Amino acid sequence: MATKVSSAKKLTYSFSQVGVNLLWQAFNTVAVFYYVTVLHVSGTIISIAMIVYGIMNAFLNLFAGHLSDRTNTRMGRRIPYIVFGSLPFAVLFYFLFHPLVSHGYLIYFLIVTILFDTAFTFSVLNVGALYPEMYQSKSDRSYVSALQQFFGILGMIVGVALSKSLGQSLGWGKMAAIFAGIAIVSLYVSLYGSFENPAYREESLPWKQAITETFRNRRFVVYVLASLLVQLITTMFVSLSSFYTKYVVSLSATQGSIFLGSVFLVAIPMSFLWARISVKRTAVRATLAATALYGIFALLFLFDHNPIMVIVTGALLGIPVAGFMVLLNVLLAEVIDYDAALTGKRREGMYLGMNGFIVRIGMSIQYGIMALFFSLSHFNSALSNQPVSAIHGFRFLIGGLPLIVLLISFWLLKKYQKYTEVKSEAQSNMGA
Repeated sequence: MATKVSSAKKLTYSFSQVGVNLLWQAFNTVAVFYYVTVLHVSGTIISIAMIVYGIMNAFLNLFAGHLSDRTNTRMGRRIPYIVFGSLPFAVLFYFLFHPLVSHGYLIYFLIVTILFDTAFTFSVLNVGALYPEMYQSKSDRSYVSALQQFFGILGMIVGVALSKSLGQSLGWGKMAAIFAGIAIVSLYVSLYGSFENPAYREESLPWKQAITETFRNRRFVVYVLASLLVQLITTMFVSLSSFYTKYVVSLSATQGSIFLGSVFLVAIPMSFLWARISVKRTAVRATLAATALYGIFALLFLFDHNPIMVIVTGALLGIPVAGFMVLLNVLLAEVIDYDAALTGKRREGMYLGMNGFIVRIGMSIQYGIMALFFSLSHFNSALSNQPVSAIHGFRFLIGGLPLIVLLISFWLLKKYQKYTEVKSEAQSNMGA
């Protein structure tokens, strides 16, 4: 039976996304940019290092999810990790941009990044694991997912659109300190709206069986592969945008903030529209539409040649980006419900962990692509004007590659749709 949750608790729980997205998106947007262009770490080497980091963190996500499902304390399964992981998550972000060393920046970056992402994984995975447990109805899930994305977009606007300009104007350490403070407030305020259902504190499946049962869920397999490809493209967009607006179409700090801000300003109202569409139609149909729109709009980066065109393209991308942010959460909650029906156990932690495992593998793929690009395109961070090969490479990575990758994601989502429709048809026949 679904628990009735007050509007205040829905708002405060969703408020966590301000801090989560602020730090994570700022990390994706400017961490590599800062170490490559400010501290002059080799772009190729740091990209290769990030591949190794991504693989390590993938297994960390899997372990964190399984451990969360098997945790049983007075505070619950999920909440202790949020309480004790949020502060290190924020503090370590600050030290990424306030190096405690004067040389050996690559090793320092890797050590602090691994610690930062460990704190991120344990705190944020458990914030996400509460969502399917707390909100059982389709309407509540869509509404709360839209609220989460509203607050998440606010965090993204600052993290993506302002991290570079604030880092350059205020100083990178001051920018990181401000962001870390906001994140701490956001995550601890969200605890007011967080609760757990004691009925779900049951013995979880053993490690091997948990993994086996997860991959027996065919819906999850196609969902997570489609999600991996979507998040690969959107994360690459964030990482590449700083390079694109510096070397391909030069934007001032203000124009760059407007460009990235336009993505998320458009996404704010669109997130509630996508939530309504998912209720009236289905979440998977809405996700198919968002996937097609992103692939089409991203092509404009191949031809943009002035700041206004780049800003317009960013605004258009806000439409499908909002869809991804709302709908992927809803689809994963559906997958977890289906698994609970099959196994008789709620395993949000394992599914969030496995989802994180696959997505982190996608992060390694992203940095593999970037390492290959930096190596073959003759990119040189010491040059203000890059060779033509690097310019064309940036255009393809941010504008052409998304269409290719999202075509595969679209095909996988069609398979997911087929699985859900088969179940619906079977239920209708039983009812008849």
